Amino acid sequence: MYFLYWPVFLKLMLRMFTPRYFRPKFVFFVGFIIIPAILWFRLIVVFFQALDYILFPGFWRQEVKQPLFILSNPRSGSTFLHRMLEKDQQYTYLSLWQSLFNSITLYKLVNLIGSLDKKIGCPVAQMIDAIDRHFFKGWDGLHKAGLRFSEEDEFLFVSSFLAPGLILFFPYLHEVGDIFALDNLPDKARKRVVKNFRLSVQRHVYATGGATFLAKNAAAGGRLGIYQEAFPDMRVIHIRSDILRSVASSLSVFSKPWSFHSPACYQRKYESMSVIEMVRTNHQGIINYRHNFTPENLLDIEYDNLVSDPEKTVMSIYQHFGMPLNAEYKTRLRQDCIAAKSYRSTHKYTVEEYGFTKEEIIRHFDRKTIENQLCAA
Repeated sequence: MYFLYWPVFLKLMLRMFTPRYFRPKFVFFVGFIIIPAILWFRLIVVFFQALDYILFPGFWRQEVKQPLFILSNPRSGSTFLHRMLEKDQQYTYLSLWQSLFNSITLYKLVNLIGSLDKKIGCPVAQMIDAIDRHFFKGWDGLHKAGLRFSEEDEFLFVSSFLAPGLILFFPYLHEVGDIFALDNLPDKARKRVVKNFRLSVQRHVYATGGATFLAKNAAAGGRLGIYQEAFPDMRVIHIRSDILRSVASSLSVFSKPWSFHSPACYQRKYESMSVIEMVRTNHQGIINYRHNFTPENLLDIEYDNLVSDPEKTVMSIYQHFGMPLNAEYKTRLRQDCIAAKSYRSTHKYTVEEYGFTKEEIIRHFDRKTIENQLCAA
């Protein structure tokens, strides 16, 4: 990606100091801790990515054949499906640390440290577990997360300030519309994003042995053109779900960090529009772009079917795409599906908790859809 995409970065920074958002805690935590940490981290990764060309010069010729992308509305089963598929050895996928350390050289260093750590009683692994418990405890019961868990490809874009995932830190993201629709970036910028996304995936596939790349994202509806330009033969699983349920659940999850760094914005109606706009642009982006995929490379599945009969749903995926299904994975799948059926979520979300009515959400989606159609005409 870009080291830093200045047009978006400057918009985010300037809004931080407006009367509406300027709060000492917010500016200190996000402006003087989170942003510098992202930039320093990005600088380190770029340095090691440069080393990749010297130490592993063949990576940029790595073939990435028919990568499989799971697309959905946020909070609509993409993680559940991904974590069932990822247990099949024919796939390679990003864990959180791999999406953060997107460099073959760093992969090798991390693996070396891991091997040495096992020989001395795993103090590093224990430290990572402690970090996960501290930083991801707020997500327990919502989305099992941690440095070693599989995660979205979103973090490949976050460090360049080109991702809807930045909504975790900026409650005014809907005021910076560029970030929801990267396909609409200026041509030069867009081509650069395509190239670097392709290289990011090539690095991962090269470092992990050349298996089929498996990814999932619930906020990528505005960059599907970038995905397909990078990988024309990509395959897509689209999980269709109740949009109102997705909005309500997303408001709970994505605004959660605001209660810490921007409590004045937490559950405030105007800022909540950032989450609603993220869901809307993702949903509409998938609907608008889906005709660009050939029927054999696109499969729609229903969220309710995935939850009620995950084994049958997964089997339909393998059948549709003609993917091999070995006996070992089939046995593991059946065991996982039995365990999944016993799970019952204790979380119930409503848009009313954030000051909205269902009618308001529906009107917003419809109004934006009509506006987009008029602009296209």
